[in-house]
Amino acid sequence: MAGSGIQIKAEPNLTPLLDVVLQLLMFFILCANFAGTQVNENIKLPLMQSARPEDKRETDLLFLNVTKEAAVEVVGRDPMKKQAEIRSFLRTYYQDARRAMEKEKSKVVPTVIVIRADRNVDYKEVYQIMRWCKEVGFRKFQMRAEVKRS
Repeated sequence: MAGSGIQIKAEPNLTPLLDVVLQLLMFFILCANFAGTQVNENIKLPLMQSARPEDKRETDLLFLNVTKEAAVEVVGRDPMKKQAEIRSFLRTYYQDARRAMEKEKSKVVPTVIVIRADRNVDYKEVYQIMRWCKEVGFRKFQMRAEVKRS
């Protein structure tokens, strides 16, 4: 073959590699977009002198956005204003999380309730929502606030 003058050129096929890169890019864009929709930007959080940064290790979060009219907003649902509606949602969510944990042989539901309450909502409304969460079985809570800039 050395004397035949034929040169063999190997070119890599980059199509599968580009396909994987574009799929990863779309995945991360969608994840970032979904994480952004968990919060309602219309809610003005209370101001605090200091606040602890959120724990990035927590992965199972349920964001409850409480508007100044005391309506509870959750992604993918219409705002809930009635007590029975809010309690029913919390009960169903907890039962679903508990069933998922039974498959993993765990007795603890790791869901963290993240309450983002408007600074103008009555605290008794926020306290009532926390009580309902606790009655259902949730045990981990976080409150969101803005740090007051000095």
